[in-house]
Amino acid sequence: MVDHQRLFEIADRKRRAGKLSPDDIRFVRDTVPTELASFPKMKLPKSVRHPKGFTISGAPVGTFTRAALLLAGQKALGRRYDGSRFYVHVESDLALRIMRSHFEGGAPKGAFCCKQCTLAVLPVLDADAIRWFDCRPLAKNVRRMIHAREWRFRTPPNTRMLQWAEGHF
Repeated sequence: MVDHQRLFEIADRKRRAGKLSPDDIRFVRDTVPTELASFPKMKLPKSVRHPKGFTISGAPVGTFTRAALLLAGQKALGRRYDGSRFYVHVESDLALRIMRSHFEGGAPKGAFCCKQCTLAVLPVLDADAIRWFDCRPLAKNVRRMIHAREWRFRTPPNTRMLQWAEGHF
């Protein structure tokens, strides 16, 4: 099973414009695709403690993992994942899930199925990490929705998760 803590930390370094070690690049380029070769039918833990102090459980573990994969993949391999079949597959899988939430589930544009998954996707939109989306306007829409307390955000999200999603870490 992939080291989620390390994956999340590498993804956060991308967001902070931090540098990756050669070992981190090998982890993202070689280890992760090997350990998650069955993607998207990967075995995920029931819950994960995020390095920024919040716990993710249930289905959002998959969304946070996908988001971290795209952010770490961009950092280690370049804007479009250097053509890595694995990371391009993750990109298209997450894009289709977000679109399905909108078209079949009625989620607002840019949002995902629930509050936690939407917060997981926000940094991906900020990073313009899905080539088929106009990501930045979608991120702006998600932020507007959060602060206007619309849709699933009528009740406040986990404070640490929100701070992380908005880049205040």
